[in-house]
Amino acid sequence: MPVKRGIAVWISGFLTFMVALSSFGTVLYLIDETKGPNFILRPYLIGDIIGSLVGNLTVENYLWISLTATFIFLGLTCIIAYRKLPPDPEIVKMFVKVGGNLAALRKTQEATSTELAESIENNRKTNREFFKKVDTNLEDAKKETLAVMEKQEKTIQKVHRDMVSTVETKVGETREEMLGALKKQETTIRGVRRLNEQGAAALKEQRAELKDMRIRLEKIEEKMVSPQPMLNSQDNPEEIKGIGPRLGEELRAMGITNVGELITADPVIIDEKTRVSRDMAERLQATGQLRMIPGVEENDAEMLVDAGITSRRELADQDLVQLSRKIREIAKTYVEEGKMSEDEKPTIEEVSSWIRMARY
Repeated sequence: MPVKRGIAVWISGFLTFMVALSSFGTVLYLIDETKGPNFILRPYLIGDIIGSLVGNLTVENYLWISLTATFIFLGLTCIIAYRKLPPDPEIVKMFVKVGGNLAALRKTQEATSTELAESIENNRKTNREFFKKVDTNLEDAKKETLAVMEKQEKTIQKVHRDMVSTVETKVGETREEMLGALKKQETTIRGVRRLNEQGAAALKEQRAELKDMRIRLEKIEEKMVSPQPMLNSQDNPEEIKGIGPRLGEELRAMGITNVGELITADPVIIDEKTRVSRDMAERLQATGQLRMIPGVEENDAEMLVDAGITSRRELADQDLVQLSRKIREIAKTYVEEGKMSEDEKPTIEEVSSWIRMARY
């Protein structure tokens, strides 16, 4: 079919070209002064046929006939060239096969999507049950830990009471023995003086032993129930107030992945490779170092930095009264700015605890 159509287009195009060429030649006759529009024209090849049918043709009439024939053949050529071809059976079969494959692919995709949705739902249920179980285990562990700590606290208190009672009993017994010896040796002044001196020495030694026991007991209590730091060296840098997600990513890009690495890093390098200045980097390092001291919270660390304390050693060397005065003035400003409430202002006992914990 395409070959036949090509041949028809070629023949019709050739005839159109010949008729157009004839029209061009007629125009040349028409503008020639020696001939003119009334000149009798006898075309080659078909001149005798046209003359026998319509008689003699002038140049003007032949021009109109040529133009008409040109448009006719040109239209015929366009019709043949642009006429829609019937669909090829092979192409139709191919489209039908492709349609079937697409339908099968759509069904497969729908089945896969359904399986994937079911799998996601099953994973969600599994994760929900797992986290619920973890929460339950954590709650049980918390209760058990609190119970153990409470039991230990009661045991320590009992030991403390027993020790004090034992010491007091021993002191009482010694005192009774000394009084008995004094009564027995009333007649001998030297003996009485010696006994008094021995009793005083023994009493002094026992008091020293009692004082030492109390100090040891207080240390044991502090070790058993010592407060934990609010921040440790393995925490993420974002745990420090002032470090957001973007700054955290920049710190990780330069190799700082936890609080310990941030504190030991050079602030000049942090200034060069991140958005923060050197002063801000030093302030963040000081805040992180102070928050690693047990009992020091975010606002406490900020107030200490504002008071000029940037390290654990500086806090350990502080005088309690002077530092309490500075903290009191800074806390007053924080309350006025709305950063903290009146109830959150640190007491002198808390400041003393900071200094004591910084010295350990």
